[in-house]
Amino acid sequence: MTVSATNPMADLYRRLKSVGLTKRKVRDFILPDWWDDQIAVNPAAFAEGISYISRHLGLDLASLRDPSGALRFRDTGVCKFKKSKGTSEDQLQLTRSLATRVAGLVNAATMEPCCPLPKTAAQMRSEILGQGQPWVSLSNLLDYCWSLGVPVVHLSSFLTTRQPDGMAVKVRGRPVVVLCKKVKASAWLLFILAHELGHIALGHIPDNGVLIDENVDTNENDDEEAAANAFAIELLAGAKEAKFRAGGRWPNAEMLSQRARELGRELQIDPGHIILNYAHTMGKEFFPVANAAIGKLGGPDAIGIVRRKLAQHLDWSRLPEDSSEFLMRVSQAENTSDLPLGQ
Repeated sequence: MTVSATNPMADLYRRLKSVGLTKRKVRDFILPDWWDDQIAVNPAAFAEGISYISRHLGLDLASLRDPSGALRFRDTGVCKFKKSKGTSEDQLQLTRSLATRVAGLVNAATMEPCCPLPKTAAQMRSEILGQGQPWVSLSNLLDYCWSLGVPVVHLSSFLTTRQPDGMAVKVRGRPVVVLCKKVKASAWLLFILAHELGHIALGHIPDNGVLIDENVDTNENDDEEAAANAFAIELLAGAKEAKFRAGGRWPNAEMLSQRARELGRELQIDPGHIILNYAHTMGKEFFPVANAAIGKLGGPDAIGIVRRKLAQHLDWSRLPEDSSEFLMRVSQAENTSDLPLGQ
């Protein structure tokens, strides 16, 4: 009589769920294409599978091997958590670990040498507008980042719980921006990107460290957050205290979008940013009108722009095959051939 070997994958998936990873996420994003759970009855194959999980998610390999113990994340360096009161640091550990891994891979595959960012938002804005741009847009700000060797990646497809707005990571001296907010309108990602660049330019990111912005809020009382917000507003609007407001009654979405276009051309400010700035000045009750106005501006999908530029700028051959596959999956960079770059 023979005794069939027990497959350890069911127990592993149960343990991974405790740190925020569903079976589907592990299969779709972490384990390689050729993986089949049935091969895990072979101890050598199971060991290879958990090595993929450990490597890509920063989980301690010894804790993955021990079915009786709790899973532990490896120490990934200094992390600054800019979070709400209701969120614990433990709830953002998976996000932190994933961002660190992705930033490391992006750093390894980036072809452009890393150059220092300008210390001031005014200089950064001047350099972008000096290239003949009508205003600082998501597309040209991404191009500017890549030209300085500062990669930008978007990860919303993987992060479904406790998803921050954005993160800034520094890997061996190279800053990497990780955007996470899942939105179609470029105005939102434009401000978050400008905010993360503020953190980088102002020296808020320690070397080999991470800064996680759970929610980029212009009313934030944290000193570093306030400084990054002021940097972002000056970069996009030309003045740290730039605020737009209605002189009379609230405009409707059509009026607001039209006026934003006019002011955008006149003041060299992205119309989408004008609308968001206006909404923050008016208060949260105005955001439904602002969102409708942003929708009337049109334009290509914002996340698609980020993914397309990532795919174009990385030298994927610099990465091992399994690492390249993992990065393509979590960034969705392989699904961008038909997306326009846009402005």
